[in-house]
Amino acid sequence: MIGVAPAFLNQLGDKFHVVMESYKLAQRLGKGAQGSVFLVEAKEDGKKYVLKKMECKDEAEANKAFKEAMALQELAHPYICGYREFFVSWDREEGALFVCIVMDYYPLGDLEICLRKKRENKEKFDELVLKKWIGQIIDAMTFVHEKGVIHRDLKPSNIFMKSTIDICIGDFGVATVMGDARTKTRTMVGSMNWMAPEVLERPYDERSDCWSMGCIILEMATTATHDANEIASILVQIKHSPQVLEEALKLVGEQYESELCGVIRTMLRRNFKQRPTALELKQMQYVNHCIALSKSKPGDAGVYNGVEEYEAVPKGKSIDMLFDYVEKYKEVQGAMVDSLAHLTEITRDEKIELTDEQKSQITTVMKLHMGDEKVLIAAIELLQNLVVTTEPDDILIQRQTIAPVLHAMRNHSNSPHLQAVASALLMAMAADDVAAQEIGEEGGVQDVLAALRAYPNDPVIGSNCCGALWILAVCDANTAILTEECGLQDICNAMKTHKDIEELVENACSALWSLSMEDENIEIMRDENVISMLVAAIKQHIKAPKVVKNACTTIGGIIYADEMCGLQLLSDDQSIPTILDAFKKHSSNQEVVESMCELMLTMGESEELAAELASYPVVKMLQKAMAEFPCIEDIVQKSEDAIQALNAVTGV
Repeated sequence: MIGVAPAFLNQLGDKFHVVMESYKLAQRLGKGAQGSVFLVEAKEDGKKYVLKKMECKDEAEANKAFKEAMALQELAHPYICGYREFFVSWDREEGALFVCIVMDYYPLGDLEICLRKKRENKEKFDELVLKKWIGQIIDAMTFVHEKGVIHRDLKPSNIFMKSTIDICIGDFGVATVMGDARTKTRTMVGSMNWMAPEVLERPYDERSDCWSMGCIILEMATTATHDANEIASILVQIKHSPQVLEEALKLVGEQYESELCGVIRTMLRRNFKQRPTALELKQMQYVNHCIALSKSKPGDAGVYNGVEEYEAVPKGKSIDMLFDYVEKYKEVQGAMVDSLAHLTEITRDEKIELTDEQKSQITTVMKLHMGDEKVLIAAIELLQNLVVTTEPDDILIQRQTIAPVLHAMRNHSNSPHLQAVASALLMAMAADDVAAQEIGEEGGVQDVLAALRAYPNDPVIGSNCCGALWILAVCDANTAILTEECGLQDICNAMKTHKDIEELVENACSALWSLSMEDENIEIMRDENVISMLVAAIKQHIKAPKVVKNACTTIGGIIYADEMCGLQLLSDDQSIPTILDAFKKHSSNQEVVESMCELMLTMGESEELAAELASYPVVKMLQKAMAEFPCIEDIVQKSEDAIQALNAVTGV
C-alpha cells in the first residue's frame, strides 16, 4: 500500500498513528542520522516487519522522498527486500514530517554479522556459497538499475540473510532516481568505506553502486586473511592506491578462483567512466556462472555439453568460401577454432582484403564464444594479422571490434596466453589515434594494467603491456587515466623484474617518457629514482640502439620537467660516463644521436649538470655529431645550442 502524497498532509492529521494501528510495536532496533528503525508485528497475521521512519526537513523534501518511495514499489525481485507499504506523514508528537517504509524482517540478520563471525574464526566462505551470493547481488542490482534506481548505500549491513542461504538487498530508503544523480551530486548519506571515489567529487551514476558491490565482494573473499580493521583500511586506501588492491587480490587468488580477482579488479576501477555497469558485469563469464549458480537448487542436474559434428575447413578455397563456412558453423566451437586458425595462417604472409561483413563475422564469433578461451585466442591472433594493414576508419579499429577484445580480457583474466595476444593486438590498434581514444574510453588502459599486475613474472605479457601502454599514452586522455591508476609503478616494477628483456625495457622506457608529461608523476619518479633505473637500462643494453634512444629521450624529458630529478645523475659517478659511452657506440645512428643531442642540451641548461658535463669531452662529441649529420637540422641546431651552454660554464 502506498500512502497519500505530502500535498495532502494538511488533511492527514495523525496519519502515522492511523497506519500504526495495523501494527504492534515490538522494539526499537536502532536510531541513526536518518531516522529510527522499529521491529513491528502485523496485527492481522502476527507476521513481523521492520518499519523505518525517516525525518524530512520540509514538505519539498518529503514530496521528493515520497516520489522515490513510489519508484521503490517497482523493485519486485527475488533478491530485493520486499516492501509492504510506504507513507509520508506528520507526527504531531515530534512535530516533524516523516517518510515511513514497512519492509520484510530477516531474523537471521545481515551479511555484516556473517562476515564478523567468519573473521573472528579466520574462516573463508565456501566458494560455491560466495559465488551464489555474488550472482544474486549482481543480478539484483542489474534489475534495480534497469528500473532507473541507484541504491547509493550498498554495504554488508544492508544485505539480509534468508533461511534458504539466499540474500536480499534492502534499505533502499536512501536510493536515488538516476536522472537526478546524472545531473548533479546530492548530499551523500552513504557509508564512506563502501562509497565510490567519485560520489563526493562529481556527478555519478549506477556504476557507483558497482564500486560498492566490489567492496562487498572483496570483504567476503578476505574473511580468512584480514581482520575487520585491516579490511576497513584497505577499502579506504584502494580509492587512492591500486597497489593496495593488488596486494589484497594476491591473497584472494590463493583462496579462490583467479577469475574472481579479475571481476573485483574491474568493479573497483577508480575512474567510474571505465567501470562496468551491472549489466556489463553480467556479460562476464565468471559472473554469468555465478548467476546461474545463484538460481540453481540443490540436486539440479548439470548441463550436458555435447560435441557437435562439423565438416572440415575448406582449405585451399577462396576467402568467400571460408567465411561461408564460418557463417554456417559460427556456433560450433571446434569449427571456429579450426577456421580462424586457418585464416590466421593464410593472412600471416600475404595481404588479403576482407569485406566489412567478413570482418564483422569475426567479432560476431567472439561474442558468441565469449566463454571459450580457444576461440577467442584464435580470433585475436587473426585480428593481429589484419590490423597491421588497416586504413583509418576501418571497422577493425573501431569500437565494435575493440569492445569484444576488452571483454575477452576481462572474461579470461586467468589465461596468460589470451592476455598476451590481446595486449599485443591493442598495441597495434592504438597506432591509430582514434582507436587509441576508443580503447581508453572503453576501459582498455585498466585492462592492460590488470594483465600487467596479474602476471608480473611473465616477460611476454610484460613486454606487450608496456608497449600497449606506451602507444595508448600518445593520447592525452589515456595518459591521464594511466596516471590516475598509478600505472607508473607497474611499469617500473616490470622493468625491474625483467631488466634483461630488451624489448620489454625498450617499451617500458617509452611508456615512462609518456608519463613524464604529467606533473603528478614527476615526484613519484624522483622517489623511485627512475633516472638511475634508465641509466642502468642503458648500461645493460648498451648495444641496443632503441633502448639507448628511448632511455635517453625519457631521461631528457624527466630532467626538463624537474631539474631535481636530473641531479640524481650526480649521485652515481658512473651515470654520465655510461650515457656518453652509449653516445660513442651509436654515433652513426641518426635516431640515437638526435636523442643524445637533445639530452645534452637539456643537461646543459642545468648549471650543476653542465658543470659536470664540462669535465668530459662532450663538446667534441657534439661537433662530431654535426659533422656526421650536417644535413639534419635538428641535430645541428641542438648540438650548437648545447655547445654554447657548456662553453658558458667553462668560460670559453
